[in-house]
Amino acid sequence: MSVLEKFSRKITETAKAAAKKSGDLVEVTKLNMSISAEEDKIKKTFAEIGKLVYERYNKGESVPEGIEGFCEKIKGYEENIKEMKEKIYTLKNIKICPSCNAELEINANFCSKCGMKQEKEKTEEEQEEEAPTNEKEQQ
Repeated sequence: MSVLEKFSRKITETAKAAAKKSGDLVEVTKLNMSISAEEDKIKKTFAEIGKLVYERYNKGESVPEGIEGFCEKIKGYEENIKEMKEKIYTLKNIKICPSCNAELEINANFCSKCGMKQEKEKTEEEQEEEAPTNEKEQQ
């Protein structure tokens, strides 16, 4: 066998080995992606279970022991979110339609999305005017 034939054979073997490694690497990558997809499904299912348990808690139904504390934490987080959203609405000078959750101008009488009649938002002056009246009624 000549040097050229040995060299050619070595190159061919190296190329085949590289192709196999490359194929293996592609297969490993595909399997890792499949594993990640399955793990995401597990996380989503855990979240669905948690949501169902929390909904039962909110309805006053019994929940597994030790879960109440977690449900109370979620309730607190929801209150924080509600307060922050109300601050945003105040800063943006908008209100939210109670029927369809559309953003409306603060002075809108009807929802532009669903048509529901809106309660008039009281100004700070109107709220201050009512306060002394309520105090007199209590005396």
